[in-house]
Amino acid sequence: MIRLDSMILLLRGSITRSFGNSLVDYTSVFTRMTRFLVEKKTFATQPFTLLDVGCSGGISPFWRVFDPSLVALGIDPVVSECERLNAKEATPNVRYRPAFVGLPDQHPFVQKRGGKEPWGGNPWNRLSAQLAADILKSKTKEEDKLAVLNDWQGSKLADPKSKIGVDDLVREEKLSGLDFIKVDVDGYDLDVILSAENSTQSSPVLGYTLEVNFYGGTTDTDHTFHNTDKLMRQWGFDLFGLSMRHYSAAALPAPFEWDGPAQTLFGRPYQGDAVYLRDPLAAGTRGGAQCPPLAPQKLLKLACLFECFGLPDHAAELIQANTQTLLALCNPQELLNILANEVDPSVSSYSAYIEKFTSDPTAFYRSRRI
Repeated sequence: MIRLDSMILLLRGSITRSFGNSLVDYTSVFTRMTRFLVEKKTFATQPFTLLDVGCSGGISPFWRVFDPSLVALGIDPVVSECERLNAKEATPNVRYRPAFVGLPDQHPFVQKRGGKEPWGGNPWNRLSAQLAADILKSKTKEEDKLAVLNDWQGSKLADPKSKIGVDDLVREEKLSGLDFIKVDVDGYDLDVILSAENSTQSSPVLGYTLEVNFYGGTTDTDHTFHNTDKLMRQWGFDLFGLSMRHYSAAALPAPFEWDGPAQTLFGRPYQGDAVYLRDPLAAGTRGGAQCPPLAPQKLLKLACLFECFGLPDHAAELIQANTQTLLALCNPQELLNILANEVDPSVSSYSAYIEKFTSDPTAFYRSRRI
């Protein structure tokens, strides 16, 4: 039986946000190829390298699939949270550092914003989450406010005058082979992204996960989905995943999705998480994303990202198009077989899977899977 129902569930709802922190928890049903490559020590000399900006709660378990070939640095302004995470972290190559990340005040983007906040048109004060947070604030212990209410402003914070850009951070921390960046800083996310421009192109970074806002106006310095999407496409990325969190109006509060004052079962689309990845095969497509040249290790890591983000089809396409390039690192046909079998356990090979489709495409119809 083809695992398409599992894949639909993944695309609809597996990208979830824990209400009390900035941890984005991805749960993928597809990881077998990635785990196979990690177990074969394919990435042992060039580990998968992650930068998580806004890491309260710790890096997502999603990334642990790359252990022990994982290097991760989490950045968050809450000093006590970084101390807590470092104390409990068992993996020596995963570390947390307290800092504010963004652009210097003299940067043209900051100057263009002119001192305004980057969230114009924000309906937050009209939402049930805001009303609930106000009610619960006086009833919540001070030490629990970060976890329960996401009230990080009331915690001891890193020195905002020592704000650092991602490019400087990459140099300081020697993250020259950076593969992926996650950004969720509750507002100045575009500043963080723009501070990573040089690293994004020189590494090159293979992908981003970004919190995006579905509200806002036409100001190009606001942290809106349309501004974020335009920037990422200009940098050579394409959109490969998008979640949506609904927030109800305080006039008629909806049930909360989780045990906390945040997203609700119905309401306006307020925020979500966007997954942007490189797409080398878009080259030649009019207006397509322009991907820089990728070394074999980077191509293989990108294939793993496609798989783990619920896109085994794009992983297969990438491997198939780069068979000769990847031969020095792996057996591409073996990887294709793994991908086909994890999508449809009834087939033992990629060729059998393709034959199943080409001989009778109606076998893939929904009615034939029930």
